Amino acid sequence: MNGSGFTLIKKTTFFLLFFIAGIFALVAAQQFLAPILFAALLSYLLFPIANFLERHGFPRILANLLSILTGVVVISGIIFFLSQQFYGFAQDFDNIKAQAEENLSVFEGWVSSTFGVSENKVRAWLEERSAELMEMEGMLSKAFAATSNTVLIVGLMPVYVFFMLYNRSKIYEVILRMSPKDTNERTKKILERVNHVATNYMGGLFVVVLILAILNSIGLWIVGIKHPIFFGIASALFNFIPYFGTLLGAILPLAFALLAMDSLSYAMGVIIYFVIIQFVENNILTPTITGGSVRLNPFVTILSLVAGSMIWGVAGMFMVVPFLAMFKILCEYIDFLKPIAFLLSDKGNEEYAMSMDKIKSLFKRKEK
Repeated sequence: MNGSGFTLIKKTTFFLLFFIAGIFALVAAQQFLAPILFAALLSYLLFPIANFLERHGFPRILANLLSILTGVVVISGIIFFLSQQFYGFAQDFDNIKAQAEENLSVFEGWVSSTFGVSENKVRAWLEERSAELMEMEGMLSKAFAATSNTVLIVGLMPVYVFFMLYNRSKIYEVILRMSPKDTNERTKKILERVNHVATNYMGGLFVVVLILAILNSIGLWIVGIKHPIFFGIASALFNFIPYFGTLLGAILPLAFALLAMDSLSYAMGVIIYFVIIQFVENNILTPTITGGSVRLNPFVTILSLVAGSMIWGVAGMFMVVPFLAMFKILCEYIDFLKPIAFLLSDKGNEEYAMSMDKIKSLFKRKEK
């Protein structure tokens, strides 16, 4: 083996070792890092409020406190409203359970008559699935208990946000001082773009989820699903996770329609509605409101979401996209990382994209 081949193997080995060590470090430091990174994203969300108050004469401390108080009031209001809707859902639980048992009995008979499987076998299979759900419920309970053990960390979140907003000028200055003097202008551009992208993304995402909560509630009410506001808000909250959010949010009302409604037409209505809202959210709401600020390769985004879920669970899925967008901006200004920036971007496939003009020309050809 020549020297260049050995050097390549050595570099690849060091890179893989560094990458694996980094993954293990992220997993081990989750309880410490996740709240800080989440607080950083919340700081970008609240920054426009704090900046607006500060520009209108409020001292920075007071402006930060008022912006954090606004965020706490909004989140508390959402939690209170959702809990009220859940209380109404829980009161109807006995009726839901009776309807679910009736639907499962009908399903058993249909499977038995269609596929020639005995109802006892079908019932045994359903009981096994129910046992798995119970195990999942136990896992969720344990997860909730584990989360409740980190109340102190969650309680520190407003403190993290406050100091990030308060020290934002200092953090900016520290980054400039750490960068070489001949790259100060480039560093300023990177920081400006990162701030712009993160602020637009977080603010836009919040507005999209709010709009979807209203649309989902109205749509599920039109379909005829019981407790449409509860399911509308619950399904909208999943849209904090890009790409998969709408599909994950559809699981709750769809499962309810299949188990607790007296006709399959409700389930079909839910499926049709969420197919439409998925198209609207991906092609109209998110591009219009966020302004395409992230502009990441969809395939890379999906891979990053899967990786984020494997490392930090739901929190990883929520946080990975904005931080990946920030990393892409950094790569755009560093020469040897520019190929990675190109890989992460949504550019490069324009000639193969099916634009509206291409679709129209395709139909015109068929007409001729």
